Amino acid sequence: MDSSLTTNGLDAGAAARAAAPAPARLAEREAVWESLVSHGLVWAPRAHGPKGPGAEGLTLSSPQEWVCEQWKDAALHVLQVEEALAKLGWTLSAPSARCVQFFRCRPVWVSMTALAPRPAGAWRGRQAFEDSFLKPLWKRCGSPAGGRGWRRWLDALRQAASRVAGAAPRDELAALRKMVEPLRTRGGWSPWICHARGLEPARLQSILAREEVQRLNARLVYEWRGRQPGSEEIQPCPGTAWIRFHESETGAAADYLKQRAQGGNALPLWSRTGDPMKACPQRTEADLVIAAGRGSVPAGTEALAAFAQVIRRMAPAALVEFVPQTGGAGWDEFAAVLHRFFRMAWVMETGGGRRLCLLARA
Repeated sequence: MDSSLTTNGLDAGAAARAAAPAPARLAEREAVWESLVSHGLVWAPRAHGPKGPGAEGLTLSSPQEWVCEQWKDAALHVLQVEEALAKLGWTLSAPSARCVQFFRCRPVWVSMTALAPRPAGAWRGRQAFEDSFLKPLWKRCGSPAGGRGWRRWLDALRQAASRVAGAAPRDELAALRKMVEPLRTRGGWSPWICHARGLEPARLQSILAREEVQRLNARLVYEWRGRQPGSEEIQPCPGTAWIRFHESETGAAADYLKQRAQGGNALPLWSRTGDPMKACPQRTEADLVIAAGRGSVPAGTEALAAFAQVIRRMAPAALVEFVPQTGGAGWDEFAAVLHRFFRMAWVMETGGGRRLCLLARA
């Protein structure tokens, strides 16, 4: 943690702040928030991303759309925020996964109202942290440190004894971090192994998609990836917020790790329900949905109709590619299904009987 964060007393100082008039407490909380902003731990529009027309904003997601790797990064980030707040005499009173969002592939805390003066003793928000972050991680990954679950129960016993004694446990946040860091989200797995099979390049589709994004001056784009995509992802346009919805959890995890390692602009999410707008009701409608490449669009008539209903709620315009498949709907059937939900602005041949369609809400 950056040593430039100042350290305040936690005993008499906390009591004095709690007794201070509400305007004074609000002013101090805002000052604490600004300190966290300066260290890149919380979200502030002016501190993240480019400025001006088409600038990236914060994209919303639901924890149920996160893969294990995102859960782990979010948990470690919350501990980092709490450590910074402890040095300022403040705390996260009730840390919740819903108060963490991702700017590109970097977690940020977004709730100023969760900040409270820190009382003496143990971290009051520990149980909420365990319920909101550790339990989902343990459920997905198993016991910490490869099965040594007894360490977790021993630590919990020590924490309980410290609370009864009224003393602050030593290195409580460090102990929690030691529980999270050894968790192996995917043993023996890497995004490079996952993408060992060759994916056909998204050449013309990528060019047409980027041209449409620029024509619309799109600020937010949703890209749809099927359960077994056969084409590469569309490269995001600079200055445009970009979310990729993967029907495959493994695909979402591989994309997330790759984007995080390369500092990419896209945020991969796992669309486990198949309906992103229902999974996150606060999600903003995008300017454009892109579902291009082999394997991204359902081939069957019923599945295609359900898919069209979903993307219709996601954005007023969509780029959807028809790819001939054995046993799938032909072009006439494909067009007839989409005409029930959209009007076609244009259709472009992309080779091999494939066609990219620009759709607008009917």
